[in-house]
Amino acid sequence: MPDSDAEIVIHTEADPLQIDLLVASVESAAQRFVESGARIVAGLFDIAIGKCAVVADPWGNTLVMLDMSKGKLTTDAEGNVTGNEP
Repeated sequence: MPDSDAEIVIHTEADPLQIDLLVASVESAAQRFVESGARIVAGLFDIAIGKCAVVADPWGNTLVMLDMSKGKLTTDAEGNVTGNEP
């Protein structure tokens, strides 16, 4: 997305299609979506890298929002997750 660090991830294997949006703050983004007519499907929950929420827009499209408030995951030489970056 121009002039931002925004990232859109589309999982085409999922049924139905799932769209993930990386946002700076899930709490703020979810609030803005709700103010714009969306509804929370699965409200703010912890994931390994931060927070996540699932919203449905006014047309019924489901969007998964996540932030990296806990930091990127780190791995060892074998690719095993060892924790979060500081």
